[in-house]
Amino acid sequence: MISLRLTTVDDVDILTKIQQKAFRPLYEKYHDEGNPCLRDERDILCRLNNPNFLYFTIILDGEIVGGLMYKLCGATPFIKKLRRGEYYLGRVYIIPDLQSKGIASQAILMSEKYLKKPKKLYVDFPADLEKNRRCYEKAGYSDTGKRLETAPGLILAAFEKNF
Repeated sequence: MISLRLTTVDDVDILTKIQQKAFRPLYEKYHDEGNPCLRDERDILCRLNNPNFLYFTIILDGEIVGGLMYKLCGATPFIKKLRRGEYYLGRVYIIPDLQSKGIASQAILMSEKYLKKPKKLYVDFPADLEKNRRCYEKAGYSDTGKRLETAPGLILAAFEKNF
């Protein structure tokens, strides 16, 4: 059974390890310096203490299996400034052995209950990653058709979800 809770300081070590493992293949493919696999515990800790972010721990059968983070205000790769009711799904990650089992899309849907009066959600991801596309589409996101090259060979696809 999948459940979700707001992330606590006690979750940070394991979430950091999962994040590094989950994003390593993407770093090896794209070599982008902003990849979360290059970040340590401070990356998650600074977001826990920042009111501009909402961080969740994803749990499967009592074990931590991933994390999910929303940006609540500011800019995103495709949006200059998030407005009231707009949220950016900045990161979702699952232990590699458990990926492609519907855990992330279920966690995304569960997390939406924590958002205050959502009007629109945004997410972006490497355009060539079909499993990410399926995950976000299962969670109700649609392709905007917008693309952005952020590093050589790394083209992001913009998706959104309206309420």
